[in-house]
Amino acid sequence: MEDVLRPVFDLLGDKVNITPHYIFEKISDLPAYCKSRSGDIGQCAAYVQNKYFPNITECQKIISKSMADCTNEKSYLKSSSGTLYSSLHGRQEGNQDVREICAWNQVGDNKKAWWDFVGLVNKNCSSTTADTCWEEQGKTAGLDTNKITECFNQQAFELIEKEVAIANQYKVSGSPTVFINDVLFPPESSYTQDGKGVLMLGKKTATQDKYRTPNVIKEALCISMKKSSKECNTLLPELTGAVPAAGGCGN
Repeated sequence: MEDVLRPVFDLLGDKVNITPHYIFEKISDLPAYCKSRSGDIGQCAAYVQNKYFPNITECQKIISKSMADCTNEKSYLKSSSGTLYSSLHGRQEGNQDVREICAWNQVGDNKKAWWDFVGLVNKNCSSTTADTCWEEQGKTAGLDTNKITECFNQQAFELIEKEVAIANQYKVSGSPTVFINDVLFPPESSYTQDGKGVLMLGKKTATQDKYRTPNVIKEALCISMKKSSKECNTLLPELTGAVPAAGGCGN
């Protein structure tokens, strides 16, 4: 979603305030948390009957591995008080989320540096290399990576708690989720099961497969402005690669 929003930021600049937020979950009971996500091994007969698994042995094997992975505390960020925090896609994503928040706070009005940073990370790093890859990208973007590290070490859990509070306030559990002027975009009513949903944006029409593309988000932002901007007449190029799906739960 960061890559989708980058050309929108480049076009509209300070005419809009695009602010990133990140999804974390505070875990109070790790075994219960993992059981709710991995399944109950005692229910394998029912799972097989409902065709979730081919047989009981396979069910037990998969759930056992899932539980072992989930209950490994190394998969989470852990505060000095022992509180665990999960990210949607693992520990390194959680670490990078915190670094991106630290970078956002560091750059002040120079948001381009932040967009350059996350763009480089998205291009050159992965979910398994982010912890060793991010620093070079930060330096290339002109950021003070020592200050980002210091922020991570000293403020991570304070920053995470703020993100948890925002996610709870807006009832967000899936990524990507977009709000424009505190209103969910696109609205849930614009989606249809057959994938042929349509959304009117002023006098323009967006089809469901284009909801999360730079042009459609640009149009939505432009019609929400109190005063129209000439940049809104610009047609942004389509991105290559997959379009981000609607926000949904993940592990």
